[in-house]
Amino acid sequence: MKKSLLALAVLGSFAAAAQAQTSVTIYGVADAGVFYQSKAGANNNSLFAVNSGGLSGSRLGFKGTEDLGGGLKANFQLEMGYNLDSGSNAQQDGANNSGTLFGRTSTVGLSGGFGSVNVGRQTDFAYSGTAGGMATFSHAGYVNKFSSVDGNTQARLQGERTNNSIRYDMPAFGGLNGGVMFGLGEQAGGGTAGQAWAAGLKYDNGPLAFGGSYYQSKAGTTPADRNLINGGAAPTTPAVVADGGALAGSTATKTYTLGASYNFGFGKLYGNWSRVNLLTGTGSATLTQTFNSGTFGSSSANNKLDLFEIGYNHNLTASLQLLTGYAHTNVSFINGTPQGKLNQIFIGTDYFLSKRTDLYAVGTYIRTSDVTNPLNLTSSSTPTLQAGSTSQGAFGLGVGMRHTF
Repeated sequence: MKKSLLALAVLGSFAAAAQAQTSVTIYGVADAGVFYQSKAGANNNSLFAVNSGGLSGSRLGFKGTEDLGGGLKANFQLEMGYNLDSGSNAQQDGANNSGTLFGRTSTVGLSGGFGSVNVGRQTDFAYSGTAGGMATFSHAGYVNKFSSVDGNTQARLQGERTNNSIRYDMPAFGGLNGGVMFGLGEQAGGGTAGQAWAAGLKYDNGPLAFGGSYYQSKAGTTPADRNLINGGAAPTTPAVVADGGALAGSTATKTYTLGASYNFGFGKLYGNWSRVNLLTGTGSATLTQTFNSGTFGSSSANNKLDLFEIGYNHNLTASLQLLTGYAHTNVSFINGTPQGKLNQIFIGTDYFLSKRTDLYAVGTYIRTSDVTNPLNLTSSSTPTLQAGSTSQGAFGLGVGMRHTF
């Protein structure tokens, strides 16, 4: 009897130790609001809508860590995006337009004194890693509720989710961290077809933070960069992607981002610059198709986009914050027509009822020139951003609530 009790006690202690070394966390964001847009769809009609993700994309995630001993840990993260207004899946996987269960992140990896290595579907350094990525220098999430062609969306400042990727993040050293990522094209005999790679570096120590990132993707039938076409010809000679004629393995996009911020205590000043180069443009597709709908990435009517953004957040009280921002976007077209321009002004307030719950009110004005139908004002189809002389403007207002858990 005593031996049995002793054995049970020993087993119980081992189970308790194992449980103490393993942790699993369920987390998420529930964000929705009522939004008004002055011009939308056919006949420039106004639009009222309940939208998910006014300040942050609504999401549900699971992440866990197991202590393997000797400073080594096993990690996993599964995160899905959802539309709070309808309960539907918010993630689409490239041109096949099918819902992806864990579309935001699905990784497993190891971490320790060497840093961390993760494998799976993950974002590049414009969004995550490097102490928050370039997205920490932007209000990109606010403005795109009012136009699917706003400059922030097109400039990929929110990063690019990459399938079949391997990512290394260095350990933080005196506020400096960074890493590299490689996405496999997974095409037999395809060489570099569909591959993607990225790198990022950021310094964040005290009130000052600055950094930069780079992302490059190659054309292919099953690209790691899920905003490129998902389908087309096999990687043979001459290898072409069906929707535009780009050689499989040729560089389709290059994205550069730089950002900086300074926290004064009473407020925070930030700024960023982003450039997207489309190296295989043919003029047959629109910028929106390239970057928003995920239908094509190698035959856009434009070959370069530059976004400049500056903003300031001011702490009015301990729980109330004033949010302001301005963004200017230049779009260069391959046929030499005048450069297109998008200008955006943003202002908002964010009131925290608690550390996890806040109420917000936001407004934005977007105006474009030397582009046609950038705000989807004349049809109900996907907006376009082609060369043209049309000047258009629209404004939007919204109020909402966000809860994190």
